[in-house]
Amino acid sequence: MNKLLLPFLLGALPLAAVIADEDAPAARPIVETVLTANCHKVLDPLGCAGMVAAEMPMEYGGSQIIMAGGANFPGDKVSAAGLPVQGPKVFHDEVTVLSPTLGGVFSVGKLPYPVGYAACASTDKGMMIAGGCNADGHLKRALMVRYYRNKFKVTELPELPISIAYPAFTETDGKLYIFGGQETADATEALKRCFVYEGGTWRELAPMPDSGRMLAAAGVVKGKIYVAGGCSLHPDADGKAERTYLASVLVYDPAADSWSTASDMPETIVGMATPMQTFNDKLYVVGGDPGNYYRATLTGNAPANHPGQNRAVYAFNPEGGYWSKEGENTVGVATAPCVLIGNTIYTVSGELRPRVRTPLISAVKLHAEEDENNGEIHIPEAPQR
Repeated sequence: MNKLLLPFLLGALPLAAVIADEDAPAARPIVETVLTANCHKVLDPLGCAGMVAAEMPMEYGGSQIIMAGGANFPGDKVSAAGLPVQGPKVFHDEVTVLSPTLGGVFSVGKLPYPVGYAACASTDKGMMIAGGCNADGHLKRALMVRYYRNKFKVTELPELPISIAYPAFTETDGKLYIFGGQETADATEALKRCFVYEGGTWRELAPMPDSGRMLAAAGVVKGKIYVAGGCSLHPDADGKAERTYLASVLVYDPAADSWSTASDMPETIVGMATPMQTFNDKLYVVGGDPGNYYRATLTGNAPANHPGQNRAVYAFNPEGGYWSKEGENTVGVATAPCVLIGNTIYTVSGELRPRVRTPLISAVKLHAEEDENNGEIHIPEAPQR
């Protein structure tokens, strides 16, 4: 029996209390977090935000996670006077793999250029990377990265029609879909434009029916693509980009090349783990920036210390049209990629707060409400430290 109390469905159902039998065993949570001590780490001890990651098959079965790129601030330090000194943002090109056979993370090669905040997807040919940005600006370039049988290969693909960083993205039917983003670093409007890569070429889709958005997340359930959250942009009094955080959810139908809407998220979220993963026909949102600190800075009321990013794990049931909070991750991160293997979502590194990253590859295990076993996990937890 399901012991979870769901929120009002579309505001029309009466509230009902469910009282569990005191002698009945406690229901296992839908989301279980893996303790920090049992999590793997990326090789960079500072961690990176804006990495790309994808599941890749292994020669003898099972899966591994390939990870690349990202950005951090290795030059940040504290002066002799105790004052913070900020260094430049550094983008990375290293490609690493989390391997169950070797029991850890190891380097396999380098990208032809450093990149962060790109779209990515797992395909039968490897991990596809498209767009993103680095110190030279926003990018059109696209790559296919493959590591199989201990061989590393990078292939250039056709460029995107425009430069795009910070897009929402997802893969379905072997195609990479890209939604919105930001065309240039100084753009004061987020993109509405959307693209799909299929058959070796890019095709433009119907634009999003709003003001455009960046740092949103996309995911697929039963052939429909859901694009959630993110932020729109507008120029402030000085002509610089200012964010409006979003809770709204758009729905793209690839068959009809058309858009509709779904129920809003419980709160505004930017930079949640991407893409949204699907498990038992539910979409999962892990972490992200809820925007409270950012909005407070606009009014001059921000606290002295950033509170950190969101730890919440939300689920969206498209059939019922409702969101629910299913649990929390052990760490709150933003702008991180995530990969679903078996019943576990792995979130790779990410931003703890502005300019501060974590090297942790955090993990949350998902369980069906009626499932009585733990499911199969292909990648083991790190050994106890």
